[in-house]
Amino acid sequence: MTVQTTALRKIAGLRKKIRVIRGGQGSGKTISILILLVNHASGVADREVLILSAELTKMRLTVIKDFVKVMKAAGIWQEHRFIAGTLYRFPNGSFIKFIGLDKEDVGKGLRSHAAYFNEVNKCGYESYRQVATRADNVYMDYNPDAAFFVDDDVIPREDCDFIQLTFQDNELLPQSERDEILNYHRLGYGVDYEPKRTVELPIINSYWANLWQVYGLGNIGSLEGVIFNNWSIIDVLPIEAKLLGTGLDFGFTADPTAAVDVYQHEGKYILDEAIYETGLLNSEIADRLKQRAGTTIADSAEPKSIEEIRRLGIRIKGAEKGADSIRFGIQLMQEHEWLVTSRSINLINELRTYTWEIDKRTGKQTGNPIGINNHACDAWRYWVLANLHKKYNFKKPIKMSF
Repeated sequence: MTVQTTALRKIAGLRKKIRVIRGGQGSGKTISILILLVNHASGVADREVLILSAELTKMRLTVIKDFVKVMKAAGIWQEHRFIAGTLYRFPNGSFIKFIGLDKEDVGKGLRSHAAYFNEVNKCGYESYRQVATRADNVYMDYNPDAAFFVDDDVIPREDCDFIQLTFQDNELLPQSERDEILNYHRLGYGVDYEPKRTVELPIINSYWANLWQVYGLGNIGSLEGVIFNNWSIIDVLPIEAKLLGTGLDFGFTADPTAAVDVYQHEGKYILDEAIYETGLLNSEIADRLKQRAGTTIADSAEPKSIEEIRRLGIRIKGAEKGADSIRFGIQLMQEHEWLVTSRSINLINELRTYTWEIDKRTGKQTGNPIGINNHACDAWRYWVLANLHKKYNFKKPIKMSF
């Protein structure tokens, strides 16, 4: 079909049900997985193969384009078999379906012989779980910008094979891109990369050094400008912990409804993820919130939803907001130490990736948080604003901890 790269041979050698491929830029992981899936679907009758990513729109520009290239290189591409640009049906009854996980409940009930999560670190845990538990074999790849649920909960499993690839595993990578990747090392450490060097080099630029670790070596990096560093993970919620209340952020289709319970134990606050799910009606949210002490503090932008849930017997009210309430709430959240239960997978993922916005022109932080990957954090913030706030003036400039 094509020239075999080291990356392709390594991935083809994986045998367990779950196959995790962590890699840097230009490592050839996506093309290699596509080659294996196309070989499987075209060579075995009646195979159902799913290829999933966070957004279908982006898939059309990346993994779907690569799929077409692989099919044409194999000499088996037939335009009329590619239905709506998302479903390819092979003559033997097999198919490959591309799915964006940004649609309501898209993963629920989907069964497959093979499921491939492209850039799995951008997919939510619940969407991943819904598909992966119903697949005979699971592939996933990602650039390790920061640790997330796969590193913590999937790679350690007995039924998981894991490999880490770099640009050096891809013999077909153009020299121009190879030079760009090597330049990350030069800018981060001030010298050219030497594979046999054993002495740890001093960092002269943390931004480029981090890029080298992530995109050059495929190591887990650290995102620039992460907002919260004042938290740690605990294995279980102590039995003696007292529930103080719950924060609630509404969602439905693309964004999940998120609820976070706040406990207190031995003078410390504990966060426990209660809800993180798309497609929930207000009646279903109310069912999840029953038997909870304290008041639920919800996003006041949805007064109708708050009233419907209140009429279903839940103590709930809207969060106090103002012109600068987001930054003020973050400031309050930064002033305390927080423990997070290990089962709060989506909250942990948000805490690791919730960052300050970067001005693309200057490269500096703007003082505003990004508006994505923040649903559980918003729910937590609503509770904090209602329960830990001091008297403040939203119009007064707020000093943030960057």
